[in-house]
Amino acid sequence: MIKINYMRLVYIAKSVICVLSLVSFGFGSSELKSTFLMQQETQWLIQALEKAHYKKVSIDELNSTKCLISYLEKLDKQKLYFTQNEVNDFCNRYSPTLKTLFKQGNLLPGFEIYNAYKKNAINRLNWALKWLDEDLKFDGNVSYNTNRDEKRWDINEDNLISSWKKLVKHEVLSDIIFNIDVNSSDFFINSNELKDTFKESKDRVKKRYERWIKNINEFESTDVQELYLTNLTQMFDPHTTFMNIKEKEKFDQSMNNELVGIGAVLSDVDGFCTIKELLPGGPAEASLELKPEDIILKVAQSEGNFTDVVDMKLSKIVELIKGPKDTLVRLEIRPISDPSSSKVVRIIRDKIKLTSNLAKASVHNVQHNETNTKIGIVELRSFYGSSGNGPKATDDVEELINKLTNLDVKGIILDLRRNGGGYLSEAVNLAGLFISRGPVVQVKSTDGKIRKKFDFNPKLSWNGPLIVLVSRYSASASEIVAGALKNHKRAIIVGDESTHGKGTVQSLIQMNLPYNYNKSSLKKSAAKITIQKYYLPSGNSTQINGVKSDISMPTINNFLPIGESDLENALACDSIPAVNFRRPVNEFVYDDHNIEKLKKYSLERQNISPEFSYLNRYVEWYKEKRNEDIVSLNFQKRIQKKKTDYNFTTQLDNQLDQLAEISFKKKDFTLDIVQSQNLKSKQIRGGEEDNSTDQFYDPPRLDIRLHESCRIMSDWISLLADKKLSPNRLEFTKEI
Repeated sequence: MIKINYMRLVYIAKSVICVLSLVSFGFGSSELKSTFLMQQETQWLIQALEKAHYKKVSIDELNSTKCLISYLEKLDKQKLYFTQNEVNDFCNRYSPTLKTLFKQGNLLPGFEIYNAYKKNAINRLNWALKWLDEDLKFDGNVSYNTNRDEKRWDINEDNLISSWKKLVKHEVLSDIIFNIDVNSSDFFINSNELKDTFKESKDRVKKRYERWIKNINEFESTDVQELYLTNLTQMFDPHTTFMNIKEKEKFDQSMNNELVGIGAVLSDVDGFCTIKELLPGGPAEASLELKPEDIILKVAQSEGNFTDVVDMKLSKIVELIKGPKDTLVRLEIRPISDPSSSKVVRIIRDKIKLTSNLAKASVHNVQHNETNTKIGIVELRSFYGSSGNGPKATDDVEELINKLTNLDVKGIILDLRRNGGGYLSEAVNLAGLFISRGPVVQVKSTDGKIRKKFDFNPKLSWNGPLIVLVSRYSASASEIVAGALKNHKRAIIVGDESTHGKGTVQSLIQMNLPYNYNKSSLKKSAAKITIQKYYLPSGNSTQINGVKSDISMPTINNFLPIGESDLENALACDSIPAVNFRRPVNEFVYDDHNIEKLKKYSLERQNISPEFSYLNRYVEWYKEKRNEDIVSLNFQKRIQKKKTDYNFTTQLDNQLDQLAEISFKKKDFTLDIVQSQNLKSKQIRGGEEDNSTDQFYDPPRLDIRLHESCRIMSDWISLLADKKLSPNRLEFTKEI
């Protein structure tokens, strides 16, 4: 992700001939409507797409029917709220003029379809609430297809009602089965308690439907706008999106790992805004007046009047509580310690560092093949960054590497399994921690020009054996780093067969409308637009194909639709010429022969080790479960199925628990900023300093892929030792 002003789009005010009214109609007083500002934002978005998108897209190329079907499926993925006749009617009504309406900024189809969805959904849910009062029977040979995504909509109302009856029975029966203890089910089935369980399950399903009605009623016009316009942008590629102001703020927060607020994690519990967690060192914790499970009843700005927030949409409550730094917010609280009382808490908002997502490290004491080796692990969840003094992924990883090298680790594993990407600049800089100089990535823009991004900093943070641990969830910037280090023969790639396969770059372009169109707020909507494709130094693209692992392991990820190839309208894979460069003589690189040996050793372990026996059983079981789309609505059959599944999964769980004893002892490390925040938190709470992290400990559960990666690293270090390499971590001899 490049978060830069790639271009400043000039808004050209022009008269708009509105063929159709922007106001939707016919669905009652609670209908949602488009606004004049949304019209201007839509026209801006069309210009941005046509000027900035990598494919040089034109709105005239849009397949109108496909766009409408996609929007309808986003609203009604399980085909439960519309009939095929309604879908056909929408397509016939709007397909001929859809492109013209978009050019005019007219969002009428999106709002009319949403209002129809809202009306249908609430009507069907209210019907289900009444039908739950019927005496439901769970016998016979009736079944329900839980995977309706690929099905067509039911042709008419009668067929749809039949589907709903099966759905409701399925949800009630699933709740009943979930709440029956399989160990006592034989006795329970023949007892009077079963009737009570049936009633309780019905009540829980009713509450679920009531909450869904509440969620639908809380959906706002800006939410419809974002859903409809993002559906449009994703007709051209899956990573181009429209962001309203709320989503733009969430995006900035996730990329920068900081926010301004009170430092509390909130949750909606039956209509009550409940505090679930106090962030370490934040203003909420520092107040000493808030505890997890306290309920927020009212919110007031400074000395203003209180606003009742009971049954208010959670995102609205968050907007009330958040605000500028150093300003006062007052909360009326119902304490968990005394629910019959209430009190007012005054909190000054401050900048909160979101440290839970920052890089972290550990040292593993790897006992393998009669050797005892210290191996460092650096886990990075995203390539975060900040334009100011906020945290940056490269700086944090470098700090952790320095801590690991002070413990004389012999190898480092960079864990990117859960890293979905981030800033392109951070990917280039982070790769530079492991190479002295050279190309990291090539970027091709919409004009066809290819720009090569090099690491010119000769400084090396680590010049020893390096493994990059990846999965199908490793995407974008993760693939740049893994691919570049593989091209440089600098790191061995271990994990799933390949990474995600996202080889495109997006730019966040803030909406640039005349001041008078949005003068009520300095905050702006934005568009995240695909503007470039990136290629590895070899010239190969990671698009679709990802980065192939040198050594792979069994995983359920191979059977999940989580790769780029599973996304609609993904850009094609291609290649460009490789970059010619000269590798420094004293830089560590791996030997291809050693990789073949390491792969052979790992495959031998995978064939005989108990942990891989467990993993293969789990993968096979998961494959079978994913194919079980048809479920019985017969109580006795479902009970028997639960027993069978329970017995098998219990065996798997016991096997995994037993495998914990082979885990390597580990010691955790955190960044200085995290240690400082945790220390501040303990001082606030008056607790004693915890020194437990200074000691090696046994992990409570075996991480099979990380465990095997440590053994691969240990094997590698042993192979290098046979070549009598220097023990100095910065003076490994080049292998060629």
